[in-house]
Amino acid sequence: MTNELINLENLKTPNWKVTHILRPDLLGLIQSIKTFGVLQPIIAMMDGTIIDGSARWTAVHDLGQKDVLVKRVECNKAEAMMLHIQMNRCRGNIVPYRLGRAIRGLSATSNEQEVMNALNMSADEFDVLFDGSLIKKRKVKEHTYNKAWIPIESSSSEDFLIERPPTPDQ
Repeated sequence: MTNELINLENLKTPNWKVTHILRPDLLGLIQSIKTFGVLQPIIAMMDGTIIDGSARWTAVHDLGQKDVLVKRVECNKAEAMMLHIQMNRCRGNIVPYRLGRAIRGLSATSNEQEVMNALNMSADEFDVLFDGSLIKKRKVKEHTYNKAWIPIESSSSEDFLIERPPTPDQ
């Protein structure tokens, strides 16, 4: 494996990619990269096919940067696909009650509006996470949440609608 600064034009997104980033989350990533830079290199095959980091590639491209740090991995397509899936599955889903706890912690030291803006959250989404009422008090189906996370807890009194990102055909 090698780390090198590579021109964005020499990287390509694979047609076997299983992930999708929604625009609000991409905007958050762009803001993060503006503030802190790219903290994790893109991982790519030797030919420039991105294994992990397509969203980082898009964010850097949207920022008008020409180069990005890339860790090249010598592997075949099947190994790259397996690595892509493993890396993305191991990240897991966001758990709402843990996210709520983190948001309460952030709000203790920051302005609530700043937290909402930094996390690309609507006021309603912020409120139900902040007060912990997402599952207990609110009717989840009646609220619009960021589609990047889904409520994974279950309740006998609620049916949860899991929203899927749009397909390229939509």
